[in-house]
Amino acid sequence: MDAAPLTLDQLKLEIGEVALQVHLAEERKDERDVVAIAHAGVERVSQRYRALLASLSPAEQMAAERQLGRRVVDLRRMASMLPKMPAASSESTPDRVAGGGAPGERRITGVTWSTPGRAAPSTSVRVGGDVESWCGRCAELTTHSIVAMVGDEPKQVLCQVCGSRHSHRTASARKAAAPATGQATTTEERARPADPEARKRAAELRALGAEVAAAEQVRPFDPRERYKAGEIISHPEFGRGKIENVLRSSLLVRFPNGGLKSVMLM
Repeated sequence: MDAAPLTLDQLKLEIGEVALQVHLAEERKDERDVVAIAHAGVERVSQRYRALLASLSPAEQMAAERQLGRRVVDLRRMASMLPKMPAASSESTPDRVAGGGAPGERRITGVTWSTPGRAAPSTSVRVGGDVESWCGRCAELTTHSIVAMVGDEPKQVLCQVCGSRHSHRTASARKAAAPATGQATTTEERARPADPEARKRAAELRALGAEVAAAEQVRPFDPRERYKAGEIISHPEFGRGKIENVLRSSLLVRFPNGGLKSVMLM
């Protein structure tokens, strides 16, 4: 339970994070944990939006509704199209039974508690952000989306190349066995062959990189403009990317170097 309603800017940032979780869930509808995180995020944002409105004056409420109301409605509409998850008791979640600390001390399964005086994690290390992590399926370091954190450290990540979800780590979990005489010991020879699906996704990313690099018509991203699927945009932070889906308040854009991103519109 939050100690105080979030500010307008804080809620706007959280809505962007949850939008990415929902888009990931749309791609991974068969992964129950990813879908559950998206549903929980949308419900959390809706509650915090209502709490924010209740704390504002009538004039401030109108301004907040103009800025965030449509985005919250969009999130709820997208979440309604995801598979339904069984309701979980708010009194006894696995993390709390395991002895989780007081709110403000832990962040679990994509849900963030905050208490006054506690600094928020940096924008680069947060749920929905990107991190370099070792992927066992790809057998290399790849860019991952953070889907859950414990404290200020990534806990669960989603590979943007092969789509597998696993614990965050910066090196292979397999320890090399002592080599026998005459046996090869190179990493390449010991590495497990990459999954066919991972190779396919890697090839798609390479093709996307070539397509956006060769594009002659590239629109500079402006959140006040309107776009359509298939257009190539140039984002000031993520570079060139291709629009995959257009919603009323956001774009779903795939970037060769950053993977799938939810870009908010005004």
